[in-house]
Amino acid sequence: MEIRIAQESDLELFFQYLDIQLQNNGTNGMPVFQPLAREDSKISEAIKNKFSTGVSKTVGEEGWRTLMLAFIDQKIVGHIDIRPYPDKYSQHRALLGMGVDAGHRRNGIGEQLIKSMLEWIQVNTTIEHLDLGVMSENLPAVRLYEKLGFSHLGEIGDRFRFDGKSISETLMSLPVR
Repeated sequence: MEIRIAQESDLELFFQYLDIQLQNNGTNGMPVFQPLAREDSKISEAIKNKFSTGVSKTVGEEGWRTLMLAFIDQKIVGHIDIRPYPDKYSQHRALLGMGVDAGHRRNGIGEQLIKSMLEWIQVNTTIEHLDLGVMSENLPAVRLYEKLGFSHLGEIGDRFRFDGKSISETLMSLPVR
């Protein structure tokens, strides 16, 4: 497996991968991992734009986003990204998002992605904390974050409502310095 920082030339393949991931959001007994209704569980132009604009910027520039991809046989099997909070007084923190292809879960890819991103953060940024929100029902993801040292900050009950369901969000954080 190869894990590396995404280049602009990787984005079209990434968008195809992400669209498939989003279409599987909460289906076939899998937990919801994105707060999206079934009808919205596809890649939007807004999401494409955030990634397209962000990956061309360096950490600290307005709108930056760092994306790492995991490849097996030149196929994307997972991703992790970090991005800033929107306010200028939280730039010592970053928000994390990630996912692993359904056919490759429980093989350690998520753990390797997080460790790779943490190493990259240490060398290339001054970020001090990595924060995330995870759907509380997504227990495999919660357990992975706990295993890697993320602490629970709290839970927002009934955070999202869609498809006739109420979904809570667990907030977690990891100091990286």
